[in-house]
Amino acid sequence: MSVPVITSCQLELLSYKYTPQEAWGWPGGRYDGWTSGFIRLTGEDGTVGYGEIGDGLNVRQMVRPIVDWTAERVTGLPAEPRGVLEKLTRAAPSWGHGGLYQSVVSGIEAACFDLLGRHLGVPAHVLVGGAYRRELPAYASGGLAEDPEELAAEVRGYVADGFQAVKIRIGYGLDRDEERVAAAREALGPDGDLMVDLGASYLPDPPDVHQVIAMAARFEPYRLYWFEDPLPRTEVHAHAILRGEMQTRLAFGEAERTPDHIVRMLEAGAVDIIQPDAVSTGGILRLVELGALAQSHGARLAPHTWCSGPGLMANLTVVAASPAAVYLEVPRVPNPLREQTLQEPLTLVDGKVQLPDTPGLGLNVTEEIRSWSYDPTAGPRLANA
Repeated sequence: MSVPVITSCQLELLSYKYTPQEAWGWPGGRYDGWTSGFIRLTGEDGTVGYGEIGDGLNVRQMVRPIVDWTAERVTGLPAEPRGVLEKLTRAAPSWGHGGLYQSVVSGIEAACFDLLGRHLGVPAHVLVGGAYRRELPAYASGGLAEDPEELAAEVRGYVADGFQAVKIRIGYGLDRDEERVAAAREALGPDGDLMVDLGASYLPDPPDVHQVIAMAARFEPYRLYWFEDPLPRTEVHAHAILRGEMQTRLAFGEAERTPDHIVRMLEAGAVDIIQPDAVSTGGILRLVELGALAQSHGARLAPHTWCSGPGLMANLTVVAASPAAVYLEVPRVPNPLREQTLQEPLTLVDGKVQLPDTPGLGLNVTEEIRSWSYDPTAGPRLANA
């Protein structure tokens, strides 16, 4: 089997600025547009592969030097995801654990899958070991409207689009949140899976464990599938207490960048569903490994997928290949860097995304999209920043 050698590794920082009608927010912050950091790998045969960086996109002066440093180390290597991942992991034994470097590695590793898959004419899920499932349970990720009636209309729209599971954001105050959860449950119907996301990691004044226990008790009549990010990520013991008090599954992990803290959470019995993201934790292979680790502790995997086309397809590949995966997150906020970079739109049948068989990650990053220049005002403004 021929494997192309990597001849270039480039960063492409791209932005889409929202119109005033498209801008959105939630208690954790506000988005006035969308910025993505794409990694573009080119092979010696001219084949191109794309991956996505999940961190640091508002500080491009920090991202580019790290990409340039890693580019020097992958240029000349065969575009084999495992070899490239291990090379970059070992290249930074002290400062390279987590953070922005780990996210850059994630983008390069996924781009290797895309490049190699395109070269061989096979989808990335074949390269990672083959699909475990070809129909991927998916949930619509949105639920941003503060007004309960507006939220209900939003959820009904997701149901009309074919979704049978929906996640909403909370954090507007306990009484208001209960009204919103009740409205979402009624709009979704009695049989759909409803998730809530507090986003405590992004709140300037997150609740303590006792407040969250009371909150979870108020939500019990609405039969939530999971309660996401209810406490700051560092509070391992508090998560374990909370999990013991709740009837609802506890989901956690979108802010994690290395396995270490996830291992502590699993060993403490503090989580039911881990949510790391392929664009931040080392890429596709690392996320499949984390899924197996979670399953060995009786937990499951539902990747965080709040990203653009390359990141969505990397996480989709993981959900297809990992027996531990329970759901694919499908964001419903505007993002042309997601929809317009897919070679084929996702197909939803009975609440499940049908696994595409397009080569690599199934991407099509056109010259027009590559011309969308970086805009520092297009990224998120987080409440705790």
